[in-house]
Amino acid sequence: MVTRASEGGAPAAAVLVLDFVNTVEWQEDVDTLATPDDLARWFEEHAGLRVSGLSEDDLLLARRVREGLRSVLLQHAGHEPLPAAASDLDDALTRVPLRMRLDEHGELRVDSGGSGGAAAVAHILAAVDGLRSAGSWRRLKACARESCRWAYWDASRNRSGRWCSMSWCGNYVKMRARNGDPLASDELLPRQGERRPARLIDVAARAGVSLKTVSNVISGAVPVSPTTRARVEAAVAELDYRPNLAARELASLRT
Repeated sequence: MVTRASEGGAPAAAVLVLDFVNTVEWQEDVDTLATPDDLARWFEEHAGLRVSGLSEDDLLLARRVREGLRSVLLQHAGHEPLPAAASDLDDALTRVPLRMRLDEHGELRVDSGGSGGAAAVAHILAAVDGLRSAGSWRRLKACARESCRWAYWDASRNRSGRWCSMSWCGNYVKMRARNGDPLASDELLPRQGERRPARLIDVAARAGVSLKTVSNVISGAVPVSPTTRARVEAAVAELDYRPNLAARELASLRT
């Protein structure tokens, strides 16, 4: 059984991490963390942290850590991560201040150090460390449906959950596979021996922009600021992204 963390007996730390990863809804292309003020508001409402003076760099760091954690959660569900995902998360983590401290029970804990946006992000990572120490970190997973990737708490006894909802994403993926969809299954797990190619979502996640922005950069249909264009083009190059021409032709009713 896969369920919402708040309904499946998940600890508060798990709910916090899942809420952070799910601040973007890729199926709707809606990002809750659209501005630095949004980021500050989220930390106050969800983590009880008051941070001010956040910058675009703070926002970009938060998004990078968020998508890096999503990649880890995909691995928890048994799905192939992009080769560049781990190195990007490692690089982002070097920018987050963390320290060891002795808690009231005499146990060593990882905690956030410093102040500002990076320290707020460190609060999320401290929650991750707590889950890891408690042995429940691997219960946090991300949906295998390529267009979903929603983070969830796997409450199944054998921890075998693969989709955020079997009644929706799970059935959808199985139905497409059963019908022999020519565009291949909408699932992130590649065939054995294959390497998962980067998708549009991966480029958007790496660049810290929306799917629409990536599409505009690639198509050239709508002007995009030079700074944003440079970020998107760098992500395309790093991930070796290749547009899915078959999907494009299907969408435009051409072959």
